[in-house]
Amino acid sequence: MRPTLPILLLLVTLLAGCNLLYKPEVQQGTLLTTEMLASLKAGMTKRQVRLLLGSPSVSDSFHPERWDYVYSLSQAGEKVTAQHLALYFRNDALVRAEGDLAPAALTVPDSGNGAGGTNSIGAPR
Repeated sequence: MRPTLPILLLLVTLLAGCNLLYKPEVQQGTLLTTEMLASLKAGMTKRQVRLLLGSPSVSDSFHPERWDYVYSLSQAGEKVTAQHLALYFRNDALVRAEGDLAPAALTVPDSGNGAGGTNSIGAPR
């Protein structure tokens, strides 16, 4: 009966070390609230958007007129939840938004014809 106690303690220690008992919630990116998104308006400057939403998660030097905000949440036993918001500027003014979190006032309806062409800032689709 005595040898079972050390074996039991060893097993509990191994299980705890393998992260089977607890998996932390992992948040990455910029969490955007509905109030923040509702405050986005066409014509806002880059400075105003940065003050409202914070620095973009992805700022591409090849496309300085596009800012991407990405957020993901990983919880134990669940799929990773990802959200994306892309903001487009023209002459330092916000012109449109795309993605899961895009406010309806800033989205451009798709023509539905599947044609390539260019978007509102002249970049290829």
